[in-house]
Amino acid sequence: MVTPRLPQERPTPQSQPQQHLSQSALDIPRSGIRDVFDRVDAVPDAISLCVGEPSDTAAPHIVETACASMRNGQTKYTNILGIEEFRTAVARYSAEVKGLRYDPRAEIQAVDGATMGLFLALKTVVGPGDEVIIPSPFFTSYDAEVMLCGADVITVPLRAQHHMQLNADDIERAITPRTKAVILNSPGNPSGAVTPAEELRRIAAVCIRHDIWAISDEVYHPYVFGSAANPVVPSAQANPVVPPPQEAALTAAMPAAPSIAGIPGMKERTIVVESLSKTFAMTGWRIGYLLAPDAVIEQTAKIAELMHSSVNATAQYGAVAALTGPRDHIESMRRHYDHNRSIVLNALRETNGLNAIDPQGAFYAFVDIRRTGMDSETFSTRLLHDEHVAVVPGNAFGAVGEGFIRLSYAGDTQELTEAMMRLRRFAATHTPPVFARHTHAFHPVEMMA
Repeated sequence: MVTPRLPQERPTPQSQPQQHLSQSALDIPRSGIRDVFDRVDAVPDAISLCVGEPSDTAAPHIVETACASMRNGQTKYTNILGIEEFRTAVARYSAEVKGLRYDPRAEIQAVDGATMGLFLALKTVVGPGDEVIIPSPFFTSYDAEVMLCGADVITVPLRAQHHMQLNADDIERAITPRTKAVILNSPGNPSGAVTPAEELRRIAAVCIRHDIWAISDEVYHPYVFGSAANPVVPSAQANPVVPPPQEAALTAAMPAAPSIAGIPGMKERTIVVESLSKTFAMTGWRIGYLLAPDAVIEQTAKIAELMHSSVNATAQYGAVAALTGPRDHIESMRRHYDHNRSIVLNALRETNGLNAIDPQGAFYAFVDIRRTGMDSETFSTRLLHDEHVAVVPGNAFGAVGEGFIRLSYAGDTQELTEAMMRLRRFAATHTPPVFARHTHAFHPVEMMA
């Protein structure tokens, strides 16, 4: 007779022996941004400049279309590539706004946000022993996702003399026989840098010469300012698969950062990773897409089906309304970010001890705090404690980010103004007199790494 064992209390994660956990999981770094969020929770009245998220929410016509789709019973599994209406809308939008032409039947795939899209792209083109070049500082998931694919991360620094833009020479110097891909991000997070078309052409030549993939993260493409805000001229090439837009308003030129996929010879070796999160203020909807050669999409779709069966149907119907509807909401957000950007830059120009290269896109400023004598973690922790302002330490974006902080100016203008006043006060208090006596002209921005 077997005596039944009494149920035992399940060990907590803290007491679970590490040897029972996967080494590959243990090796993946935790996002530094999550660490900041944990600290901010302990200061409930803090003004947070941490979150890379629009302060707006999706436009009413997007929400209503999504709700109507649920009322109409459109809540079933969908094609792993996405519903036909979504892929057609993506194709039309990409042609009109970016001048890129993709076949919705085979070259476009719906994904659960850009982070999932990036992983599917990497998993398709790189494997164990391969190398992936990542310009640094970089968005926090890039290195972890490369590691999840078993590949090695090779970082190249984004330099002040290049205005933190991608640089073909730096990328080419990092290439080895094991290099399979380079991740590009323009407009960039955390720097806000927009790489001009001329430099993208040089990078394209490097990719073609060395036969490597370009994985292009373009989620901030409509948020460009100043000289970077030149509308893309749509290609005159006809696309028989995608019907022409029915409303003249949809063909109006909209500012957009240039895409490397539009350079001759690059469409066949580029995977564009996109999302509606930033463009249409749909972060919680988790809806994005991939643009890539059909051979790539065949594989990313196969992997995606094993992971999640299909993308949320309701989000896709809402996305159709976003992509095909009016774009005044995008322009309104762009003007808001540009106004907030001027508040940040004006405050920094009047602050001894802080520097930043003017961001040309996205909604971030990457601020050099090295004159204060503090490292990134110390500065951000003390700023939160002393002034109740939360920013992300630069080392959360890779080792090259040490000595910097990232702040987001996507939020409320009044709160941002107050936060910048507190940041200036904190910097003035903690900047050594030797720097406080000099002007910014005396200490040129080229000091930045």
